[in-house]
Amino acid sequence: MFSFAQLRRQEILILLLQFTNSLGTSALIPMMSFFIVEGLGAEPWQIGFYTGLVLSLTLVANRWAGERLDHGFPVRTLLLLSVGAFVAAATLLTQTSSFFMLVLTVAPLMGVANMGAGIIFTFGRLNAERRNLDITHINSWQRMTVSLAWMIGPAVSFALVAQFGFRTAFICALAIGLIHLALWHIAVPRGFKSEKERKTNRNGDPVNWGLLIAGFICMGFVITNSLFVSAMPLFFVRETGLPGATPGLSLSVKCLVEVFVIFGSVRLAERIGIRQVLMLAACLAAASMLLFTQVTALWQALTVSVLEGMYYGLFAGVAISFVQSFAPDRPGRATAIYMNSLFLGGMIGSVSMGFIASATDFQTVLYVAALTSFAALVVLLATLKVRPQDTGPES
Repeated sequence: MFSFAQLRRQEILILLLQFTNSLGTSALIPMMSFFIVEGLGAEPWQIGFYTGLVLSLTLVANRWAGERLDHGFPVRTLLLLSVGAFVAAATLLTQTSSFFMLVLTVAPLMGVANMGAGIIFTFGRLNAERRNLDITHINSWQRMTVSLAWMIGPAVSFALVAQFGFRTAFICALAIGLIHLALWHIAVPRGFKSEKERKTNRNGDPVNWGLLIAGFICMGFVITNSLFVSAMPLFFVRETGLPGATPGLSLSVKCLVEVFVIFGSVRLAERIGIRQVLMLAACLAAASMLLFTQVTALWQALTVSVLEGMYYGLFAGVAISFVQSFAPDRPGRATAIYMNSLFLGGMIGSVSMGFIASATDFQTVLYVAALTSFAALVVLLATLKVRPQDTGPES
């Protein structure tokens, strides 16, 4: 049985590497829309232009990095590209005074910086393979550090903006980036790369439909989460009439529960299988979205937030292992598919929310969020015969 005691210095450094990477990105990404409108005086529609550009570059960068890792490119070099891009982006943000400058210089750098999480996930898996550690547990530890970072980063960043201004928040993000750079130097051995022989003939490498389906399933969960998070503040405060602190309290409860459930998800997967855990997560996701539409009091919203944290913790704890199990000989590509499903699902959800809410109301957004989780459940059931190549708890 895997336990924290089995983690050596190398595994702990990898977790710290993932934490600082996520802390840095979480300190910037949620704040950019606020900075574009309030800091640069740009129009709200320009947020979508910036977000779309960064997302497109991120999708390409993740796929490119995954392929390089699978073909034996050193982890240290690829991760340095990501860390260096983040440090450069944070530095430029302290001097950015126009939307044109933001798009021309910061957006490309953020697209490259965003591939860092996927590289570290792959690094962690390759290290676990060499040490014969349980990969699902290692993935869950890494995913937990991501959740912790996202609990801290946005809150601290917005607090700094409110108290001292955007420049102070960007300097703080730069400091995190420099710590991340120091950890990169310590944690990533020189010459560390995949030891497996990979196929180099692309014509002889057929489409992995199981991997694509797994990524599509993950995207369904992320769309549900993105729809809800985007609509939640206005739904709770404007449509339901709950106190202004409700959105923040709800998110805090959800994140707290999520961190604990991530660990339990691995144990549950060992008993019933990863696919079954994802089916349970889809059912809980749909149920929590439907229950949110009926809340009329703060205690009800917080109670349902516990259920929301349970579903997302189950999903977050096993999703990357589920995706990687369909391509154990291509961990870089599988991780890139997983990361891109998160980014793409997040964009689809946030953009769709605006259109749905404008045409109907925010309660309808929650109904659609429940529907996307149900769609993920349907795909999970319809692809029961699509088996992963990995042996493990997926069966």
